[in-house]
Amino acid sequence: MKKILFITILIFVPTFFSVSFGENQTIDEEIIEVEIIHTEKKSDVETFVTQVARWYKKNINYGTIVLLMAIESSFLPIIPSEAVISPAAYAASKPDSNLSFFLVIFFATLGTVIGALIIYGLSSWLGRKALYKFADSRLGSALMLDSDKIKQAEDLFKRRSKTSIFVGQLIAGVRYLIPVPAGLARMNLLHFIFFTFIGASIYNTFMALLGYFLHKQTNLIRQHSHEVSIAIVVIAVSAVLVFVVRYFMLRSKKEKKYGLIGFPLTHSFSKKYFSEKFKRESINAKYNLFEIENLDKIREIITDEKLQGLNVTIPYKEQIVAYIDELDETAREIGAVNVLKIKHEKDRVHLHGYNTDVIGFEKSITPHLKSHHKKALILGSGGTSKAIEYVFRKLGIEITRVSRTEKSGFITYNSLDKEAIEKNLIIVNTTPLGTFPNVETYPEIPYQYLTDKHLLFDVVYNPAETIFLKKGKEHGATSINGEQMLVEQAEASWEIWSV
Repeated sequence: MKKILFITILIFVPTFFSVSFGENQTIDEEIIEVEIIHTEKKSDVETFVTQVARWYKKNINYGTIVLLMAIESSFLPIIPSEAVISPAAYAASKPDSNLSFFLVIFFATLGTVIGALIIYGLSSWLGRKALYKFADSRLGSALMLDSDKIKQAEDLFKRRSKTSIFVGQLIAGVRYLIPVPAGLARMNLLHFIFFTFIGASIYNTFMALLGYFLHKQTNLIRQHSHEVSIAIVVIAVSAVLVFVVRYFMLRSKKEKKYGLIGFPLTHSFSKKYFSEKFKRESINAKYNLFEIENLDKIREIITDEKLQGLNVTIPYKEQIVAYIDELDETAREIGAVNVLKIKHEKDRVHLHGYNTDVIGFEKSITPHLKSHHKKALILGSGGTSKAIEYVFRKLGIEITRVSRTEKSGFITYNSLDKEAIEKNLIIVNTTPLGTFPNVETYPEIPYQYLTDKHLLFDVVYNPAETIFLKKGKEHGATSINGEQMLVEQAEASWEIWSV
């Protein structure tokens, strides 16, 4: 209810501005037409955009600037920003104008921030799954959305984090989408507003200056050269300010801690991987191993205020769910967690659970799938097997689960015969069999029925080639170990922790 109220307030604030600020400033009809008519021949039918433009012409003031920019920077880009800012800036240049060039930029930027906050709030509220579904719906298409655009915005946000908010505001096709990943990641609201305001102010300054150039007002440019020079200086200072503030924000951060919980932890890929990553990318953080025989010890581990996140491995991926305050949608559906994000609040520690095994496995196996790979055997019944089952169902691959003991929804290894192996051309080992130092162990399946059409995937990464994979290679099968899956899930973990 609070989220709905928050979004409702954001939507109606611009409307309040539109009737509250300043006297209306009219401008010539042809000025608006320069900005909004993009076809060579004018249609006899008056479009909605031209109606908005005519209304804007008659009611141009700071409030309407805020209103239209809030709409333009949200999911309703019915009129481009250049059709709002440029005419207003041109009108502000007239001697009898009630508008100020710099206030036009300020209120346009305010509108942009309000629109961005609407998208931030909606994205945070709806969640990734609902948002992607909406983007590919008819209504989403009508609003010039699609899941590919949102994915591109998410990729930019993952690469640049806070800086992407600033950069995204400078790119016309991205500026109304970049708040989406920020909302999904629940980025710090003050940081989001700050970087949005700086980026939008630079973009809107250029749009305001464009208002002069589009109308060939070179005399006005010369007349207002002082103001133009100040605007350019403001742009430069703002850009420098963004990077200076970001630099000191990074410098002021205390060392953070991350780690891995499980038992046993005789050899850890994660510690080596993250330690090298932190050193390579100059990240002030450490990665520790927490080898615990009893999961209750996690309550003591998470009291360290420097600890920001944990990876979870065998045998706790399912058991850890009982200790978590909030589950990611995917993790809830799978029933297993391999990543914890830790938030230290005033009087308690908040644990948020995710599953990045899904991301790691899907990215690792998808390039190797062929048209004949339609059925799969999943060996094992632990938390990792559930993530792999989730991916196969998503990809439309029929699965059969195999366990040592008889249980509902599983077949036993003794049930695996020639027919089962020939039908299931993908076989994934999710058990720890073959892991160092017990390298002589392997799943007991009838390897003699394997062919060159089979794809064998082992989540074990040490050793690089287990007996399970060797036996597959002997019969011509494609064999993949779990190293790439680990790399992909580790990077996905970092994205969760660092946002």
